[in-house]
Amino acid sequence: MKALALLALSLILVPAATAQEQKQFPDASETTPELIELYEDANAICRGNSGNDVKTWANCAARSVYGTALNERDWCYGKEDQVGAEMQWHECEANSLRFKPIDVNAL
Repeated sequence: MKALALLALSLILVPAATAQEQKQFPDASETTPELIELYEDANAICRGNSGNDVKTWANCAARSVYGTALNERDWCYGKEDQVGAEMQWHECEANSLRFKPIDVNAL
């Protein structure tokens, strides 16, 4: 399960240089600390439950939304060449990872 979670994380994160330029959540009312907490809560459920559960899929999708919103505020999770255990939220730098753009209409 942990290997699958790491693979999923690597598929949704990309280097900052290739991140989207147009904001999807420019009017988000949550503070940055609130978004980080929401991301962490969704991530815990996404990684901690069966991949067949609707609850799991919903939280994995929510995690991507929160991550994208944080990226738009120039907050990133992890850096290139870091292992999962080393990754943390930080103000984005050149080698920071960002979430891939999401299609909110498809959610």
